[in-house]
Amino acid sequence: MFPPAFGIVIAAVFIIHGIGHGMGILPFRGKKLSESHSADSRILGPLIGDGPSRVVGVVIWGLVMAGFLLAAAGLLGWVVPDHWRQIAAVSAIFSLAGLALFWNAFPFLFPNKVGVILVDAGVLAWVLRGGI
Repeated sequence: MFPPAFGIVIAAVFIIHGIGHGMGILPFRGKKLSESHSADSRILGPLIGDGPSRVVGVVIWGLVMAGFLLAAAGLLGWVVPDHWRQIAAVSAIFSLAGLALFWNAFPFLFPNKVGVILVDAGVLAWVLRGGI
């Protein structure tokens, strides 16, 4: 078993990662941090149109933000302490799906997109392995 401080560090990673997904919502609100920062989806846009695909994007990023914050609260024992692993895993899957659908929702390759991929992959590997 890991020391309690390790759980606090992991919870902090979940919180920072969750809040960081707020950057994915910015282009949907008309705020751009770079030329490539966009709410457009090259996959969903042609299939369902720009308006509905933008709604999907906001929902995905909102769920991911809430999911990682809830996973952190669960890890700390505040709410749903028995389900934080599942919430973290589902949030990571939605995060990766959102990134695949809305690649330009994050403005920079590094640290934004690379960070999302690395943290989500780490969360999935760690949770599926039975971490903490």
